[in-house]
Amino acid sequence: MVNMLQIFEHASGQKINVDKSSAFFNRNTQQHERVNICKILRVGEAEDNSTYLGLPNMLGRKKTSIFGYLKDHLRDRVQGWDKKYLSGGGKEILLKTVAQSLPNYAMGIFLIPQQICKELEGIMSKFWWRTSKQKERGISWLSWDRLCKRKTQGGLGFRKLHEFNIALLGKQIWRFLTNRDSLVSRLYKARYFPNSSFLEATLGNNSSYTWKSILEAQVLLKKGAVRRIGSGETVSIENDPWLPHKEDPYIHTSHEALKILRLIL
Repeated sequence: MVNMLQIFEHASGQKINVDKSSAFFNRNTQQHERVNICKILRVGEAEDNSTYLGLPNMLGRKKTSIFGYLKDHLRDRVQGWDKKYLSGGGKEILLKTVAQSLPNYAMGIFLIPQQICKELEGIMSKFWWRTSKQKERGISWLSWDRLCKRKTQGGLGFRKLHEFNIALLGKQIWRFLTNRDSLVSRLYKARYFPNSSFLEATLGNNSSYTWKSILEAQVLLKKGAVRRIGSGETVSIENDPWLPHKEDPYIHTSHEALKILRLIL
């Protein structure tokens, strides 16, 4: 591995920063083996709660505690706003442009637990209804769901974070469908759906949490995605949405011959 990294450095002209690098080990790896490997690679061992570019490196079963840092970031930001005298319009702008944008980076990659989304919305709701610095929270005259409706429907147009999370994950799927030659598209296809398209992909065995998160938006894409017919060589007659019908573009007739046929014009 060290030789491969050295070859990469000579070929690319980029030197790996060992001070910012770390090694991850399987739980079955003995401690003396970890120490020897770290000495050879000249890197340290990654901690359980380590992050890279603001995102957690390792995801265990307790997702609510792992993504708890999102609440801390939002709470710190809101506490700074409490020291200012803000009108209703000022609060609305801060919530829409800053508060609701803080978790966007994580939401574009991971499915945030709904409990975390509810707690984030609770922090924003308290800030919206708070009337003075002395009070912990004001009277909630309307629920957050009502505030998330459009202004033409009596709301203020705030986001429902869970639904927005699914929409951001849907953008990743759209990249898989429209940019199949990209490295990430080829990597996921080879790992999770080598013999089908993404719309037919399943969870599979031993899947990463990133793949599980992205797959949550598959139903959303199926509702609106339609195949554009060119030569038809890559279009499955039975499995792809290709009919010019907005509500139901799928073929529902089942036949053995249709499973292998392509829509060749």
